Amino acid sequence: MNDNTNDFFKIVGNNIIIKLKIIPNSSKDKIIGIHNSALKIAIAAPPVEGKANKKCISFLAKYFDIAKSKIEIISGINSKNKLIRINNINPKEFLDKIEKIV
Repeated sequence: MNDNTNDFFKIVGNNIIIKLKIIPNSSKDKIIGIHNSALKIAIAAPPVEGKANKKCISFLAKYFDIAKSKIEIISGINSKNKLIRINNINPKEFLDKIEKIV
């Protein structure tokens, strides 16, 4: 992993804080990559009534193979730019998954 790509997350104990850039109303859910120090994710849900946020959490839970309850949006609830926290995740398992993205 090169040094520029890990600006989008921070490991704090067994928690990970990730900067996200969400692209709602996409044709399918997918991780696009790293863009401007954020993990860019396409979500196939509209940004109304929290649908894109819920879909984003579901998508990340499935990707990292963790419970949805471990993921919380800590800022940017009404924005495309978000900070999320994944609670109680093994940092090595997280890094292994991130290596596949970057």
